[in-house]
Amino acid sequence: MIRAGFIVNGTSLPMSAKRLPVASVPALFCSALLCSASLPAVAGINANLGLTSEYIREGISQTDGNPTWQTGLTWEHNSGFYLGGWASGLDRRYDKASAEADIFAGFYQPLSDYTALSLTATHFTFYGDNSDEQNYTELGARLLVDDSWVFGWRQSEEYLGTNSDRRALEASYTLQTGTFGIEFYGAHYRNLGDKADMGYSDYLHFRIGLERTWNQWDYRLTVERTNLSSSRFDAGTLFQLGIHRYFNLW
Repeated sequence: MIRAGFIVNGTSLPMSAKRLPVASVPALFCSALLCSASLPAVAGINANLGLTSEYIREGISQTDGNPTWQTGLTWEHNSGFYLGGWASGLDRRYDKASAEADIFAGFYQPLSDYTALSLTATHFTFYGDNSDEQNYTELGARLLVDDSWVFGWRQSEEYLGTNSDRRALEASYTLQTGTFGIEFYGAHYRNLGDKADMGYSDYLHFRIGLERTWNQWDYRLTVERTNLSSSRFDAGTLFQLGIHRYFNLW
């Protein structure tokens, strides 16, 4: 079986959602045999609801060190198609945005017993004072290898209202110990063309995470680091603890 970290915009989300290949979320959706067989169509709906000590997005805090709520809903089909949404509270120091809501759709395709490909389109929407100017759409592709590795590419236009295209190259390795999952993640973010340099047009992001699922609850502890100035951004070295409850609705 192929599994991998659940990453949305450089943000690691609950393990429960990893069972779905959502918005940068690799997981074994169905085996190659199941996907190719002539079987009746089967679909499922899953949801999650939780709290996190801090919402960290691409290595930068979105809640100024404060806790917030998060929730998600995903529909999946055994043909490989999936769609859904995810949302989180915001409390950023540089604007009055109060919430982020993302919708995504994509396709997951096993390539062999040990590899799979996930293609995703995600639209990011922000709510609050003039935050609608930050809305943007992102396309992404990820290659999953041997139940552990994920190699990804993401690109968007007019990232967060900067009038600049944004590209992210990322890789992660997840070590499964039987009780815990240990994630090692790294990414490089770059604003292409540098039309509006807001100080984070080219930087690196690293994360180490420890996670466990128990009785439909997900527990996750991460430490994250960027090479951005911690005095100018809510970045530098950050710690995050998240607890989420997931539900199989259908």
